Amino acid sequence: MRTLIPLITALTLSLTVQAQEDTTKTDQQHKLELGINSKKGVYAEVTGTQADADGRKRDTLTFQLKHKVITILTEDKESDTTASSIKERLKQARRDRRSTFTYWTGVELGMNNYMSPNGGFDLPKEAEFMALEDANSRFFALNMWEQKIDFGSHHVGLFTGLGLEFVNYRLSNNVQLAYNNDSVFGVQVISPEYRKNKLREIGLRVPLMLEFNTKRAPLPTEAQLRDGSWKGNDFSRKNNFHVAVGVVGSWYFDTMYKVKYRVEGETEKDRSKGDFNLLKYRLAARAQIGWGGLNLFAEYSLTPLFEEGTGPELIPVNAGIALVGFN
Repeated sequence: MRTLIPLITALTLSLTVQAQEDTTKTDQQHKLELGINSKKGVYAEVTGTQADADGRKRDTLTFQLKHKVITILTEDKESDTTASSIKERLKQARRDRRSTFTYWTGVELGMNNYMSPNGGFDLPKEAEFMALEDANSRFFALNMWEQKIDFGSHHVGLFTGLGLEFVNYRLSNNVQLAYNNDSVFGVQVISPEYRKNKLREIGLRVPLMLEFNTKRAPLPTEAQLRDGSWKGNDFSRKNNFHVAVGVVGSWYFDTMYKVKYRVEGETEKDRSKGDFNLLKYRLAARAQIGWGGLNLFAEYSLTPLFEEGTGPELIPVNAGIALVGFN
């Protein structure tokens, strides 16, 4: 402001001097306009009383000094507001496309099981107390967040995320699961007969997956953004075939063992907390394949179910369907 006031004073005096010295000029007056608006931002402009062809009252300002003549010509300068807006909308379109073609957030439903070291589902004799009811050993996951890096386009990218998983193992034998510092084992129960015999884990999961999408989804052109034909997020997962492979790491923070039975007509439930020598973390290889918003997935653990040397060597596996679409 301190700089601006002397400048305005000097300009006003110069204009007055020029008007007095040059009697051949027209009676057009000069005016310095200072202002701010949404189109030009902060501006300073010299205008006259006569309008030019486009309606603007521009003029030339001349300073006549003793040995010099200084001329200032004012003209409009195109604002880059529109260009900035288009650039930002293009960035948003790229983010929308990346989000649309990332398949992690959503709900997963599946079945749990485990395999023996030889690769089969038949358990060795020392592990028979861990035999499962396959149909009732369920897997559930709620995947809440995802982030992806595209490799040039949406067709190939690497994504990670965060989810919460619930792993249920429904034991088929009428045994009481027990453990000590050295081992986990099953105690045969004659009576009562268990109606439910379940071991459950809850954990956080983080994926690292390489993903491939086949559907074409070009970004909008500058012309589409200017004329308004682009309606925002016009991307769709419909008819997109997608595949992803990678790993999922899990950390289990809660374990519960629960049995349910009836005594004299009354339903009883016993719950116990403890780690049961289960490994607190898991690293699993994962593959998923899908069409549109539907995913099929399978995971094979690269780590055992129990801590080394404390239980039978069992390899957890799960498979199921994922309903993707939170983003």
